[in-house]
Amino acid sequence: MGQVSEVSGTAITFERKGYGRGLILGLTMAETMLLLVFCLLLAAGALIAKTKKEAAAAQKIAQSLNENARKLDEENKRLLAQLNAMVKPASRRNVPDQEWRELVRAKEAAEAIKKVGLTLEEAVKSAPAAKVLSDNDVDVDQAKAMIEKMKVLRELGYVGTGKTSKDLADALKKARNEASADKPHDWPPIISLSELDGYNFDTGSAELSGGFKTKLRQMSKTIAGIATSYGVDVIEVIGHTDEQAMSGDSSNMDRGLQPVLARKMDIGTLHPADNAGLGLARAISVTGILRDMPELKGFTILPMSGGQLILPGDRLTDGAQAGDVKARRRIEIRVRQRSRETDIGLVPVPKL
Repeated sequence: MGQVSEVSGTAITFERKGYGRGLILGLTMAETMLLLVFCLLLAAGALIAKTKKEAAAAQKIAQSLNENARKLDEENKRLLAQLNAMVKPASRRNVPDQEWRELVRAKEAAEAIKKVGLTLEEAVKSAPAAKVLSDNDVDVDQAKAMIEKMKVLRELGYVGTGKTSKDLADALKKARNEASADKPHDWPPIISLSELDGYNFDTGSAELSGGFKTKLRQMSKTIAGIATSYGVDVIEVIGHTDEQAMSGDSSNMDRGLQPVLARKMDIGTLHPADNAGLGLARAISVTGILRDMPELKGFTILPMSGGQLILPGDRLTDGAQAGDVKARRRIEIRVRQRSRETDIGLVPVPKL
């Protein structure tokens, strides 16, 4: 019994100690939570105080702005009242805001007119002419150039007389024809694209390399400028070769030319058997690029062949240069006026 009592007492002691420890732990956690809540309350209080301070500052700024706006409004009213007091004796009425703004704009416009050296009367007098120029998109520089031309026309009797614009056009056309007749030897330059300058074809081929195409596209503006300055409408593309013999036995040029010109077949499908055919195929290849250039729209572009017959400088060959001569392998571009002859089928045959 004594041992049982001793064991029972020990168990009770342990139970009391566990209870005490749990109580202490619970109190400790409660204190910790209270401390956290206290810290949060402090932070919230600081945040609320800061927010109130910022709100007070913003409210103060808003009040200041409202006060400034009120003062400006009062000042505007005061100035408008003064203006009305000044104008009213003359007009016997108050000046509305819209009318006041129009007066200000009118004053600014009058000052701008005076800055360019005109009086208001001169500006009103010139307004119809300015409107006509504006409607036709004529700026100041163009108007100045037109004035110089008008002086010449006035001296020639085409301004202030009964002559019409058609009379002037006919006179200019006649003068241009006379000028052309006075300079019969002023021929357009010939553009030569030689292998010496990097305008290369592969041996026996008429196909253009990428670099060759790029150079042709860059050259199109030059060609158009020459043709326009000389008043011509035909561009001839002439293919020339050297005198190396071709190794081909048969040619499909007769059957293949039209499909290639119509772009139904590639230039590579042509197989010339001689230098004359090779020169023509290369001229057709160059013509295809030039026809696509917007600068050359409206011009007639004709491919031709000089074969191996014509030396640089427009001289016939004597057959002495039978080898590889790069300077002779070239494309020449010439411009001329379209022939005005009638259709050959309509030309009467002279009697013998």
